[in-house]
Amino acid sequence: MSAVEDFGSDVPGRTVVPARPTPPRHQVGLARALIQPAILTNLIASFPEAWYRERFSRFRIGVSASGRGIVINDADAIRHILVTAADNFPKEDNQLAVLRPLLGRGLLTDEGESWRRKRQLAAPIFQHAALKEFAPLFVRAAERSAHRALSQKNAFPIDAEMTRVTLDIIGEAILGCDLESDVEDISNTVGGTLDKFPGMFLAGVLLPPYGRDRVIEALVAPGRRSLTKFARKIIKHARDNQIRSSLIGKLMDASKADSGEDMTLDNVRDEIATFLLAGHETTATTLSWVWYLLSLYPDAMVRIQDEVDQVAEGRALTADDLSSLPYTRAVVDEALRLYPPVANLLRKANETTEVAPGITVKAGERVLISPWLLHRHETYWSEPEEFRPERFLGEAGKERPRHAYLPFGGGPRICIGSSFSLMEAVLILGTYAQKMGVQVLNTAEVMPQARIVMRPSVRLRAVTFPRVQPNA
Repeated sequence: MSAVEDFGSDVPGRTVVPARPTPPRHQVGLARALIQPAILTNLIASFPEAWYRERFSRFRIGVSASGRGIVINDADAIRHILVTAADNFPKEDNQLAVLRPLLGRGLLTDEGESWRRKRQLAAPIFQHAALKEFAPLFVRAAERSAHRALSQKNAFPIDAEMTRVTLDIIGEAILGCDLESDVEDISNTVGGTLDKFPGMFLAGVLLPPYGRDRVIEALVAPGRRSLTKFARKIIKHARDNQIRSSLIGKLMDASKADSGEDMTLDNVRDEIATFLLAGHETTATTLSWVWYLLSLYPDAMVRIQDEVDQVAEGRALTADDLSSLPYTRAVVDEALRLYPPVANLLRKANETTEVAPGITVKAGERVLISPWLLHRHETYWSEPEEFRPERFLGEAGKERPRHAYLPFGGGPRICIGSSFSLMEAVLILGTYAQKMGVQVLNTAEVMPQARIVMRPSVRLRAVTFPRVQPNA
């Protein structure tokens, strides 16, 4: 499919297909990467046609070791890498070199025993049952957001509003403070840092480690300073007010109970920076893609509204309603399939390992596991380019291998906030559906860009249409 096709839903007789870059016929290769390095700045656009069919393929896209490796699309092999032999496949150096200067050694970037201890402390806090207490907070934030959206007289950036509502939630639920006055600065910091990702990636594949690290350090330094400022403000607020109901407060308490000592300021800073970047940006971007997709497929929005109306009958949604909103959840799941927040996962083999029959990864070899590829792979998905939430309903997905769908990663390193994010997304979407319709006006301009997070290439200009409440 051509990347310049009109994806708008208002073209009679044309099949509507969500945006994606046109795959090249062949691998980019070392020569083209050196001559046209910009082609690698949106990595998913460089994936050749064959990778959407093949179990694995070896590649070379740079002069450094990080630019060579093996891409794997076999679900059994991926399970072996992420679950069975996870210790043999730690995160790849280049990926950590990009993230650690910004996020330090939080849950996302730490390794080894230090990571295991943090994960064990945090796991009970992020269990689904423990998160139900935050559902009313999610809904209140969604209602405030819906009111802001409905008050817009002209087209407005719905993706910016999703950033605002998710930051609102992160501030209260995870960090225990009101981020209202900091929303614009945090959004600019996160967005500005993500925009620098192409330079970070090119440094990784074209430069040796020393040069790579200097370039990346220079690129992320302003963002790190800003995140550190926000984090220290949040820490001071939490300690001055003895706030312990937030998730970061509970984590601080769990750490002290485990070790007898308070978390250091740097440790707390790293976790807060991780939550600010990974905790809100991924959900905000997923919801932005939801609005894009629902604008292409308006019948899906009508079905969500019917489902929510039947369940809630005009009242505010609750955590107990989630199991009764299967189609609303399926729309979120399908958005995560088509536009996974993290397009690429990188690992490095410590030892030579046969990960599946016919697939051997050599010691020191880089392994690319791409949810973007995997979620569109012809082996696991029927008509993979189409938006079909029904593929996540009933019996439809039960025969699909678990590791063919990785919106939050897999194995011990699976995103600890996945339940939080899914509950948040479904309740925000359901609350909006109760109150309005949303139409993105510039769908034809949108393409996915794989930065640290998969984002739309342009702001999503939207308008809203108020609904008459069913019990009015």
